[in-house]
Amino acid sequence: MTLLLCLACATLAWDEPQKAPAAIDVVSALETTLADAIAGAEGSVVAIHRDKTDDGQETQAVRGKTPPVRPFAPGMPRAVPMMDMGEMISVDFGSGVVVGDEGRILTAFHVVKGASRLVVKATDRQIFRAEVIAADPRSDLAVIAPVQEPGLAPPRLKPIAIGDAGKLRKGAFLIVLGNPFNAARDGKASASWGILSNVSRRVELDMDDFQFPRQATPQLPNYPTLLQLDAKLNLGMSGGAVVNMKGELVGLTTMASSPAGFDAMAGYAIPMDRTGRRAVETLKQGKEVEYGLLGVTSHQNNTNIVEEVTLNSPAALGDLQRGDEIVGVDGEPVVDFDSLILAVNAYAAGDAIRLQIRRGGREIEKTIVLGKFPVKGEIIVTAPPPAWRGLRVDYFTMLPRGNIGVLEEAPAPGVVVRDVEPDSPAAQAGFKQGQIIHKIDGKVVANPDQFAKAVANLTGPVTLLTDQGPIVVP
Repeated sequence: MTLLLCLACATLAWDEPQKAPAAIDVVSALETTLADAIAGAEGSVVAIHRDKTDDGQETQAVRGKTPPVRPFAPGMPRAVPMMDMGEMISVDFGSGVVVGDEGRILTAFHVVKGASRLVVKATDRQIFRAEVIAADPRSDLAVIAPVQEPGLAPPRLKPIAIGDAGKLRKGAFLIVLGNPFNAARDGKASASWGILSNVSRRVELDMDDFQFPRQATPQLPNYPTLLQLDAKLNLGMSGGAVVNMKGELVGLTTMASSPAGFDAMAGYAIPMDRTGRRAVETLKQGKEVEYGLLGVTSHQNNTNIVEEVTLNSPAALGDLQRGDEIVGVDGEPVVDFDSLILAVNAYAAGDAIRLQIRRGGREIEKTIVLGKFPVKGEIIVTAPPPAWRGLRVDYFTMLPRGNIGVLEEAPAPGVVVRDVEPDSPAAQAGFKQGQIIHKIDGKVVANPDQFAKAVANLTGPVTLLTDQGPIVVP
């Protein structure tokens, strides 16, 4: 009987019409979700102050270069009264987001470029000096970290989870956290929210890409890569966090792409998509972000038809031809030259990609091993690849412009000498920057990985065949 009564009650409850939730309940639920997302992410957002160098060009606040100046007395806690350093962040300021262990902080490169000193304010009124670990001028991204001060415990910083901006759709709710007008002097980020107005936005046009050797190197924000927000980003918001409703970082705010007179009510952000996440992970390790290079130029009207294939480029070695219409990269559609650039930029130098091509009325597929795109500007690396007997090499596509004529004479690509350490065996053998190495003890080397494997277990004198003849390194 009890079981039948329960079943009857359940049936009656099922038959009753479901009441729509009250409007206040819907609003309250949204408010709670927003507040929770902000609470989870705001502790990872910091304010950054920059003292610039005299010329404002070369960045000196770099790990390994940072002068040994300590603004804290021995034993002083990180959480110091704001009156001690409260006015230090005053004129030249921006934002950053903690993204890794040991206090790694992601910011926009233009926020820290040319700095002689960086001071960071974080939650709990923590103040500390920071130094650049790595920076990439093409993506306008940089990673900084606290200076290790003798006698002081490291700051307590909370990394944020990184989401996937590639999954965002127009209309998605997004939260922006940063330091507008230097409001975060107490280490507390300011928050706003809105929707994603558009994806893959371009602010200004620039030259075509993938030509090698390069005549100019446009930056990624000049291509349709940026997230467009419906909130204006005020001064100091560069390097701030754009988070989704889960509290995950999906973009980094930038003021550099909001020029006066152009869509003044819009805000823009560098997306944490496949390319952005790869750049962040590389910079966190102190390494250089390498972008793949194909070696083709397009028609002036930005089509996906190859106008020219550069001699000895990856495209030439992969048998691409003038007039080829590139319609896909590893299955991703390509509709114009911009989409080709962005598709290839998602891969690193040395990666093999599959190109879907229309040639002579039929579709074919070609596999291309990418070269390295020569990025223009100040590249900061604090964990360079190890040198072999004082010699570091790079991809053939990084050949200095002064050696362009060599391209027409080189029978096959090799690796280019990137730098030579003074007084090293390589320097004593006569190696200079810009030379091309084709073979090591008779073994062909076409990229840095092949070079590293070829020299890994060699002992004694080694003969390297270069564009200037054989050179023996003791």
